[in-house]
This record gives sequence, C-alpha cells and structure tokens, in this order.
Amino acid sequence: MGAGSIGLLYAAKMQEVLTLNSSKSQPPVTLLMRPHHEPFLIRDEDSNGHEQLIAPVTMLRSGEVTNYKIPVEIIGETDKDISAIHTLLLCTKANDACTALDSVWSRLQPKSSQTHRKPKLIILSNGALAIRDAILRDISADDVEIVFASTTHGAYKDNAVETKYCIRHAGEGLTHCTDGEFIRICRGIGWKSYEMTDFEMNLMLWKKLAVNCVINPLTAIYNVKNGELVGLQHSQDVKTIMTKLLEEVSSVALKEVELHQALKSSRSKETMQSVRKELSIKSLQTFVDKVIKDTADNISSMLQDAKSDRVTEVQYLNGHICRLGREKYNMECPYNASMCSAVEKLLTEKN
Repeated sequence: MGAGSIGLLYAAKMQEVLTLNSSKSQPPVTLLMRPHHEPFLIRDEDSNGHEQLIAPVTMLRSGEVTNYKIPVEIIGETDKDISAIHTLLLCTKANDACTALDSVWSRLQPKSSQTHRKPKLIILSNGALAIRDAILRDISADDVEIVFASTTHGAYKDNAVETKYCIRHAGEGLTHCTDGEFIRICRGIGWKSYEMTDFEMNLMLWKKLAVNCVINPLTAIYNVKNGELVGLQHSQDVKTIMTKLLEEVSSVALKEVELHQALKSSRSKETMQSVRKELSIKSLQTFVDKVIKDTADNISSMLQDAKSDRVTEVQYLNGHICRLGREKYNMECPYNASMCSAVEKLLTEKN
C-alpha cells in the first residue's frame, strides 16, 4: 500500500522474486492505490480472463532500464474489495496511513481459518512509531500482527521516462525487519537484509525518529539539502536548536523504552545501561551527523513536500514527540513544537 518511490520499489522487486516461486494463478503482489491513480493505469486480463488494472512501472538503476507490470486494486471501491489480505506492506506517507488502512482493515485475514496465525501489517513508512500508536488508538489491532521494518534504500520519482510510475533506484541500502519471512523475501531479491528482535527494532526506530526530527524540519525551513546543514551548524542558533531537539527526543525516547521494557519484564541493569548510552544526546548527535554526511546530496521528504505544497509528516515526527511528552509524561517539548509551527507556517505563507 502506497505508490511512492519506496512502495513501487518494493512492489516491483518483490513481484520479480515471488513470481518465480509461485505456481498460483493469483498474483503474489498487488499494489493498493487510491482512485485518482486509475486514469494512469492499463487495463489488461489476468490468467483467468478477468479484467485487471496494471501499473506500468519503470525502474532506472545503474544505467539499466527495467519495466514491470504490477497488478493494482483501487481501494475504496467496496464492490470490488472482496479478497482477503494476508500480509500488507505499508509504504504510505505517515499522515495518510490510518485513512488508507481503515479502507482495507476488514480484509486483513489469516491465510487459513484452520490457523491461529494473525494477518500481518508491516509498517515501512516514516513515523512508524506514531502510526502504530494511531492504529492502536483509532482502529484497534487485536486481530492483526503489527510488524516494523526499516530501509535505507535510496529511491525517488524520475521524469526520464514518460510514465507516472518511473522511479530511480539511486542507492542500494539495507532492510531491517522483525519478521523473518519478509527478510527472506528481501534476501531473495539480492538485497542486504537483517532480522532484528523487537527490542533492537525499537531502538533503531527511535534513532531514526531522532534523525527525522532534526533533518526534515530544518532542511524544509532553510530550504537546503541535507549536507548543507553542516554549514548551518556554524550558526549558534541552529546548533542550539539541533541540540535542544535531541535533548527532548532523548528524554521521551528513554521513558518510552524503559516503559516498554518494564511491561515485558525484561528490564535488566545491563540492558538499560545500553539503552541510555544508545539514546543519549551525545550518541544521537553522532548518529545525526553521520546521516547528514551519508545523505549530503539528498533532498529530504519534508522539503520535497513543502516545495510541492503537500501536507508534511511533521506532526508524525516532531509532533509525536510533543504528544508523548505532554500526554504520558507531563513533559513539554517546546523546540519540537516550534518545528511543527514553523513547517506548517511555510505552507500557510505559500498559500
């Protein structure tokens, strides 16, 4: 679910490897899209002679051009939404996630009525922790297994080919997930992929959130590429903002992880010492600096959204820190709140 660059990348490559290993007439991968995509899709027939919508996806990678035909279902067409979904890979923008999920939630069903295994929702979107909390609050997930995944693959939409669904796989990265089956599929593609424990993934997502709470809003506010933040750090004001943002993220993250560990009765002294080191302001700053350096030429997703007058994910990043701090721990996070206000002001002023 999600027809952005990462959603199309995973759909195309997973279809490629799963089709080779599937003897079923049903396609192993189906893209779920919103109705506004329909004019750009191709009408074809499936193996049973039934009409089928196809997304013509073109992938550019290291001078090679590869074309894919990926089956599509338009979500929200209730008369057509009849098939069960056993595993759903969520790749939407964070602010679209719950609305999109709500339209297909009743279709998430086990592979067999004879098994007690729950259907899986794998969250690969930015703001995964906020999306998880919103699902638990607004939808309920008693009958669905929520799984986290993270990727460092670089992909973006490209206009080199005249198709709406042309993406450039700019850099092969890593995939991490707590689900072994998903990791095996990614390894089958040939990607470096690693299974993690829930605890390891939780730490990774908090570190990723720290990065996003700094890089995304600041690049949007100052209209710069990621790497240009290095120069801005020479300004005492920007350096102070970055430090204060990480102080707030660190405080909230430590409380959340400590609570998570306490609920699981796995709060050993050694474990918590490791957590405090990993989520300390100093460690988070080092991690942010490394990501800025490694992605120096990247234009952050928030800056792309701001330039295109699209709603940003700031409420699922900095806003998530503010909500957790205020609602669960009676902590105010004024610097993250100021990022929310500043980014949202960008769109208000443009309009």
